[in-house]
Amino acid sequence: MKTRTATLLALALLATGCSSGTTVQEAAAPAPERGGAEADALIVEDAWMPEPANPEVGVVYLAVTNTADTDDAVTGVRTDASPDAELCTTETTESGASVMRTLGEIPVPAGGTTTFVDGGYHVMVNDIPEPLSVGDSVAVTLDFSSGTEVVLDVPVLEMTAPATEEADHGAHH
Repeated sequence: MKTRTATLLALALLATGCSSGTTVQEAAAPAPERGGAEADALIVEDAWMPEPANPEVGVVYLAVTNTADTDDAVTGVRTDASPDAELCTTETTESGASVMRTLGEIPVPAGGTTTFVDGGYHVMVNDIPEPLSVGDSVAVTLDFSSGTEVVLDVPVLEMTAPATEEADHGAHH
């Protein structure tokens, strides 16, 4: 009888303890998948395009890692979203204004990573004939001074997509 009473008491305490009002938080939704590819000694990752606010103009952000012993550079870009894509950077003038400049190449140092981020290096996609929406994908081809070509699919994500650790540090070389 004592064993049965002890068991019932333990079950009652267990049931009471389980309903103590403790809340369980759900895991955060995983970050949307971003694009990536590699060829030769070049690794392109964390590629994405924010849904364009202006349907005719978009931007692509990504990171390029060069695992070779020699420097390389992105020298060209093509995309299936528009025939007009270019390598650009955003600079701050002495007066504090932001100015975008088109570049002939973006360096990728040997053993280093160059990030394409808001306020730094980026790919501008101009004159987009068909509006892009979240869930779409854009084929992007990057040409390098080494002769390597990297082709990747770049997802269109919400403009407020969370930054990953790689893209969040804001370093661009």
